[in-house]
Amino acid sequence: MKKTKFNEGFTVVEVLIVLGIISILASIAIPSITGLINQAKATKIVTEMQNVQVAVMNYGIYNSTLSGLTFDALLSDGYLTSQPENIDIDSSTPLEIRIVYDGDSPTATELKKINNNILIDNDTAYLVVKY
Repeated sequence: MKKTKFNEGFTVVEVLIVLGIISILASIAIPSITGLINQAKATKIVTEMQNVQVAVMNYGIYNSTLSGLTFDALLSDGYLTSQPENIDIDSSTPLEIRIVYDGDSPTATELKKINNNILIDNDTAYLVVKY
């Protein structure tokens, strides 16, 4: 009787080559995924700032003055459904309202890349509503 020997499975060299290829592909993909996540966060913040800007403009249509405007007024009158994080309303400047982003990440320049209407002052990004 002859014994037959089966050559099933992978060799160590084949497994190491496959693991090397997977690690190279992962090292390429992970930084690009991180960049996409940061860009998505910046896009979300810009969209929230624009929503607040539209809410302020709509509020201004039905109210004669915007001085002293707060999120509480916008929320209670139904112009906004919730207050966005890291976004404030600055009504201290006469005849304009600033929607200010005061978070650290993403930066003001990253927000400016998403929307050219965003202004930057001392690493603070803001949108303006004039009345």
